[in-house]
Amino acid sequence: MELGERRSKILAAVVNDYVRTAEPVASEILATKYDFGIKPAMIRHELATMSEMGYLKQPHTSAGRVPSDRGYRYYVDVLMPKPRLRPSEVRQIVSRFDPYESEVENLIHQTCRILAGLAQYTSLATSPHMDAVSIRHVALSGIGDKKLLLVTVLSTSQVDHRILDYQGDIGWADITAMGNIINEQFRGVDIAGFDSVQTGLPDNMLRFEDIYRKVIAMLRQALHSVSDTQVYVDGAAHILKQPEFANTKRVAAILEALEQRTVLFQVLSAALLGKDVTVIIGSENRFAELQECSFVTTNYRIGDRVCGSIGVVGPTRMDYRRAVAAVQFMASNLSQMLTQMSVG
Repeated sequence: MELGERRSKILAAVVNDYVRTAEPVASEILATKYDFGIKPAMIRHELATMSEMGYLKQPHTSAGRVPSDRGYRYYVDVLMPKPRLRPSEVRQIVSRFDPYESEVENLIHQTCRILAGLAQYTSLATSPHMDAVSIRHVALSGIGDKKLLLVTVLSTSQVDHRILDYQGDIGWADITAMGNIINEQFRGVDIAGFDSVQTGLPDNMLRFEDIYRKVIAMLRQALHSVSDTQVYVDGAAHILKQPEFANTKRVAAILEALEQRTVLFQVLSAALLGKDVTVIIGSENRFAELQECSFVTTNYRIGDRVCGSIGVVGPTRMDYRRAVAAVQFMASNLSQMLTQMSVG
């Protein structure tokens, strides 16, 4: 339902003041701070009407109004100014990244830490999904009597080392040649395409078929090793700073929920369904212990493939404009860095 210009301005003012002060907003404050072109009595009437419509709530009979989940939703979808960070903030953020970081896990940790500080809310991120990860390079070498070292470099720059035992005799030159063959066959392949790869050795190497099959089986294991999606959390202490969570029992329940990685993964997965930022407000989240919180999430990519999600969680009294801007920028920056890493 459209609120109309006047009610929209009043709702935006209530949201902005409540986000800033964490105190219910009274009609007298609105009349003093804003020029709506109407008398204070009409402001009170409009506040009462929007409360009846479900956009505002009145915590106590004598108190001012605060936005409801519906009011926040209308603000985010209709009224919120375009999210953006200041150029000086962007430069400062970029300078905080380690330009020599080559481990995807450390990069996501860095991103979460910087995002939490930027938004002043708890940050969350998932590790890249397995079906978005492919093999960049394979190398095979002998490391001793009847032992081979298989080194697999993934598109996320993760490096997997595996040692396998073998029977029979094979020379160093043939080990290197086998590694080159496997690298040629499987370079760029992800888990979905693994079984469709045309495999096989040239005739002059068929006597090493058993070793070859063992190496391929271990290569599959290396690719599967990234299948356990992790959820990274940083800045949980920001929850403690929020006045609405001053109650020990309330904040304890929220912090406990943030330890449940399965719950967080399900919330973050909602970001994978859309192309833009997803905002989940209060009761829109089906997990009861987190219904006093809002999530702002989006996906990040490696190349053109969506491979994970990142976001923040805070009270429903969230500065949504800043949270959206921070999440958008950090996701874009993470995507660029991971894509650069994937192409070496």
